[in-house]
Order: sequence, then structure tokens, then C-alpha cells
Amino acid sequence: MKDNTKNHNQGKKNENDTWPFLEKNGYIRPSKDQRKEIKEFYSNQGKTLKGIGFDVISLDEVCLIGKKEITLYEVKTAGEKRGIFIGEGFNKFGFTLSINEKNNADILKNKYKFIFVNLYRKKFKIYKLSDFFKNNINAKTYQTWSIFIKKDLK
Repeated sequence: MKDNTKNHNQGKKNENDTWPFLEKNGYIRPSKDQRKEIKEFYSNQGKTLKGIGFDVISLDEVCLIGKKEITLYEVKTAGEKRGIFIGEGFNKFGFTLSINEKNNADILKNKYKFIFVNLYRKKFKIYKLSDFFKNNINAKTYQTWSIFIKKDLK
């Protein structure tokens, strides 16, 4: 059986490299309290968000938390040492869309976006969920389950 430690470690490195890159470009990870305030704001409007279904917010909108609808962003990163070359428009980029992310995108519509980060090119682009679901022209999609074992199985 293949040891996934290398992939996991590379994924964590990519994640750790992504946050400072995005911060330099005007996006931050909200604090625990900010996440709570965002969820409460939308809840008061009858919208039930999943707190783990978004990664960053724009620095320009931090002052609007709890006062106005803000755009929430889910981040997907193509690592610097990726085996497959990723095109300018993220051709050949694969990622997982969780049920929490899909839930938030369906509820918030244009106020929920995806930031695709290409660490190799030091560039990013922003997309909406509808950009992936255009009759499978832009993307091949299929449902999966992501399972993370938290304790040793017996």
C-alpha cells in the first residue's frame, strides 16, 4: 500500500504557503470570532452556512462583518511542485468540492466564490460555482465522499 505521508506533507506545505500569498493579495482567514459573527449574520437572514465551508474573506470587507452581506471565498491550491502543469485558466486542475462548500455556494450564490491559487506561477483567479457546471464543458464533475480517519481502525 502506498504511503501518503509525502502527499500529506506537501499538501500542508502548499496550504501554509497559500495563506501569506493571499494575505499579500488582500485576503485573510477570519478568526474564530469573525466566523461566528458571519454565520450569525446569515442565520438572522434565514441562511444556514457551514462554518468550515469557506477559507478567506477580503480585507476590504472585514469592517462589514455582522453588518452587511460579504463575499466568502473557498481556496483551492495548485502546489509549487505539482507533477502536472496547470494552465493559465487552471486547465488540468483537480480539486475536491465538499458538501459544506457546495451548501454555502448554493445559499450565497454570487457572494460565494472560489480562489484558485497557482503557487508555481504565483497567480490566482476567482471563480463562481457556476463556472464549473456548464454542461460539463469546462469541467468533468462526479460526486465523491471524502473520508478522514480520526482514530485507528480496529
